[in-house]
Amino acid sequence: MMDVSCQEDQETTREFLVESIENLSRLDQDLVELEKHPDDANLLGSIFRTFHTIKGACGFLAFSTLETISHQAENLLSQLRDGKRDLDSALVSLILETVDATREVLASIEASGTEGDIRFEELTERLRDAAQLKAVVGRQPAPIPTLQTDSLESDAAAPENKEVLKALELTRPRTQPAAVERRKQLRTEEEEFARPSVAADANIRVGVLLLDKLTDLVGELVLKVTQW
Repeated sequence: MMDVSCQEDQETTREFLVESIENLSRLDQDLVELEKHPDDANLLGSIFRTFHTIKGACGFLAFSTLETISHQAENLLSQLRDGKRDLDSALVSLILETVDATREVLASIEASGTEGDIRFEELTERLRDAAQLKAVVGRQPAPIPTLQTDSLESDAAAPENKEVLKALELTRPRTQPAAVERRKQLRTEEEEFARPSVAADANIRVGVLLLDKLTDLVGELVLKVTQW
């Protein structure tokens, strides 16, 4: 008479096979749609969950080969799902190959109760390498602006103001926090003053006022440099 625990194990394995085969059938349809819509987060999430479910069941049933394959596929798919990389034809082919390998292992389990002799080590290695590639696409962060002359010269500034800014850059002590703050304040004031005004005489007053401020500031900094 068959041991009760052994019978329960066989029943559990049978349920695992039925569920996994059904999931893989749905996965085939998802992959076809994914090739048409590579940025579809729902499809990527569904494919990820399929391998995640298989991995969890294999860990419980001690199917180590299939657990390793599905784990590496899960790592790669999590990057795609989270938008950390883009799906391309090479990755699609790799995922399809993983699905075929999963089916082969499931067929062996169904026929003999074991995963068979093929370990798919080469496929597992390629999945691992693909997940470790640094070719992450994603959004690139905006560059942090540096305190350089070209970033301070506004297109709206008059030519004479640009000359003063250039002189200011040459005389500014590069280790003076106060001077840096004054530069930022000066840029804000310059942008504010450079905006088109309603009256023409306002533009003239802005140009003279800005030039006076810049001239005074250059004089102050030159004096400080001379004292040092």
